[in-house]
Amino acid sequence: MKRPLLYLVLTVQVIGLIALYAYHSIQLSLPGYWLQTRPVDPRDLLRGDYVILSYAISELPAEMNAADFPKGRAYVTLRPEGKFWKIASVTAERPEKGPPSLLATVHGQTLIYDIEKYFVPEGQGNPPLPITVEIVIREGGRAQIRQLLADGKPWPPQ
Repeated sequence: MKRPLLYLVLTVQVIGLIALYAYHSIQLSLPGYWLQTRPVDPRDLLRGDYVILSYAISELPAEMNAADFPKGRAYVTLRPEGKFWKIASVTAERPEKGPPSLLATVHGQTLIYDIEKYFVPEGQGNPPLPITVEIVIREGGRAQIRQLLADGKPWPPQ
């Protein structure tokens, strides 16, 4: 009697893992956008190596302040400038259509996108500068890092 229940539980777990993998794989097939970064290089003994990334789009425009966003949430509309994307506008409401927009949390004059930390694979060291980040924008405006580029080449090397 207990075997069918065990098989059912295992099947549900495997289906859940496959669905999670498929969800993240589909997200990475979305169009990519390149962002300029300004990295900081910390090390955490419990978590290992990681790079904190600060983006050129991480500063709220000078004419705006955090009080313009009472919920602490903003939508940053991007525009291409050369090969990188820059801030076109920042609004409290999500734009319906048009250029890509990112969901950000406003902390003072800083915009946080939840893509500020990148964990470095063990034994790879830190990426050489300059670093460019390619992101995809998921539904709802949430960003996800597709890959890091160091000196224009994918990092870490495969």
